[in-house]
Amino acid sequence: MTLNAPVRPAAIRRRPLVVASPYLLGAAAFLTVFLSRRDRLPDPMATHFAGAGRADGFTALGVFPYAALGLLLVPAALFVWFARAEGGRHASGRALVAIAYAVAGFGGFLLTDLVVANARAASAEQARLGPWQLGAALAVAAVAAGLGLLLAGRSAPVASEAPEGPGAAPRLALREGESVTWTRTVGSRALVACGPALLALGVLVALVADWGSALTLLLPGALLSAMAGARVTVDRHGLTATAPWMPWPRLRVPLARIEEVTSRDINALKDMGGWGYRVHPGRSGLVLRSGDAIVARLTTGSEFVITVDDAATAAALLNALVTRDRAHHGG
Repeated sequence: MTLNAPVRPAAIRRRPLVVASPYLLGAAAFLTVFLSRRDRLPDPMATHFAGAGRADGFTALGVFPYAALGLLLVPAALFVWFARAEGGRHASGRALVAIAYAVAGFGGFLLTDLVVANARAASAEQARLGPWQLGAALAVAAVAAGLGLLLAGRSAPVASEAPEGPGAAPRLALREGESVTWTRTVGSRALVACGPALLALGVLVALVADWGSALTLLLPGALLSAMAGARVTVDRHGLTATAPWMPWPRLRVPLARIEEVTSRDINALKDMGGWGYRVHPGRSGLVLRSGDAIVARLTTGSEFVITVDDAATAAALLNALVTRDRAHHGG
């Protein structure tokens, strides 16, 4: 077992506060500009612009500041949750902070500039938001991302272990003809957080812009909310994962494709790059949370991973079922 260089604990503890800071500053800047120009703003305000920069969508003046603050604070809450869940343990945490700062910089600049554009125009229909303003927002996002990396601090030490080799997982003793099934449900706090957050952002975008634009957030939000959990089953068919309340979509690895099964701890961000169905070179699987996981080494040499509680029991049963299946088929 090896450890990376140690890190100051304070840098880890303050990471959620670091993530929240640009959103709070962006909200303060937006409110300052909005309140200082409120008397010059049209009602309704221009909040959606066509490709040429001409206004083609409008929002009531009384609704706009609340929707704009929601567009800043909902992502802030989501990124803070991710920062707390990740705990500063891996280098991916620094990337998370950089992304959070980029989103805050981009959104805060555009929302504030939207107020300025409306205040300068003689009417909402004459307000303009051109390509240069979008370019400026991207530049602000890039600078903010760099600042986020500087403030994120180093990652915490992580013990790195070589995965267990073949035969490391025990086999359950099965009698001839005995039928055994193991099943558990697993949920993802990350997807449970993302789904409603995207739905809330979609509603806010609909209020500020239009429902067509909001669908790009509402549809993924509904999908993530529906797929935030899974029922994992081990039986004579192999390893199967389905939605807890539906027989489909179904993800199945038959016994014939499995070489050996172990259980080990999997970190969603470090090991799989995130949550959900993940595909990496030499490894794929369903990762709804970090922690205990079934790790099946396939006949192709790759690994298939499912994070679920009591993974050691599931691995032992799968090994026994694989052994019996090969004996029956002369493998």
